[in-house]
Amino acid sequence: MARYSLHLGDCFSWMDGRAQDSVHAMVTDPPYGLKEYTPEEKEKLRNGHGGVWRIPPSFDGCKRSPLPRFTVLNEKDRERLRSFFLEFARRAIRVLVPGGHVFIATNPLLSHLVYLPLMEAGFEKRGEIIRLVKTLRGGDRPKNAHGEFAGVTV
Repeated sequence: MARYSLHLGDCFSWMDGRAQDSVHAMVTDPPYGLKEYTPEEKEKLRNGHGGVWRIPPSFDGCKRSPLPRFTVLNEKDRERLRSFFLEFARRAIRVLVPGGHVFIATNPLLSHLVYLPLMEAGFEKRGEIIRLVKTLRGGDRPKNAHGEFAGVTV
């Protein structure tokens, strides 16, 4: 018998339907912009240009999936994100058993907008894992300047 279950759906509705102290752990990778899935942004994604979606180049013959660009979020977007996670945390703390855990995938640009509302709702931040990406160029030198700056890396 499986000791876990996976659920796909609206997390607020799902948690509202759960009994208090009934979940031991949550693992989630939520949409962070709350903006990238609006009808306008999905249309721009389908068109292949514009909006918050970054269309990465093909790499070694593999076509990579589009990624949301979090640097375009304005103050209103960031406040909506903070409010979303505060509401998420209030519901999560109700359904988690005492000592339960929440594992949330995030990134360094937005992690504070996730952790602070969770702590405000009563969670303790126990740790954080930041993935170091070395495979994609990220501003360590100008494009096409590999020869001139061969010894430079971040």
